[in-house]
Amino acid sequence: MHAILFQMALLPITMSRYSISALSESFIDKIVPLNRTLKMHIHLGYTLIIIVCLATAFFFAFFGLLCADGDQKFCDKFTSEIMITGYAILASLLIIGGTSFFRHKIPYELFYGIHHLVFIMYFITIAHTIDVQERTGNKERSQTFKWFSSTLAFYFCDRAAMYLNHWYE
Repeated sequence: MHAILFQMALLPITMSRYSISALSESFIDKIVPLNRTLKMHIHLGYTLIIIVCLATAFFFAFFGLLCADGDQKFCDKFTSEIMITGYAILASLLIIGGTSFFRHKIPYELFYGIHHLVFIMYFITIAHTIDVQERTGNKERSQTFKWFSSTLAFYFCDRAAMYLNHWYE
């Protein structure tokens, strides 16, 4: 879980193009290879997809074996609202990853538009931990927003700064 959240926290930073271009003209470019942020973004994205797929497979194996033994509470987990949001996260990642893999064979506008599903995925990830147990106070789970809220805010501020900078010129 924490590896997934860490990947999700790093992804927006790698696409903050306005900040990256400004920092590439400073001494920081000598320390951090800012010219490789797109490759870092691609690597982080594919790593995120692999980790989520592995986590899903392990979940199915673990709870599936317990469900096969006849324990109904583990069988119920497959249709719980936290699992349904998990299915949505996996589906959105597979769609984004699939179009990313074929990005040179499909129109760029299609790739770019589908890539923005990632923001819906971030929202679903927040909803993933706000289930019945969280809402009733039985269990505290909603830690996901803490992991990537600052980097998402940085990304949106970067986009706003880029827009305003070009708009005023």
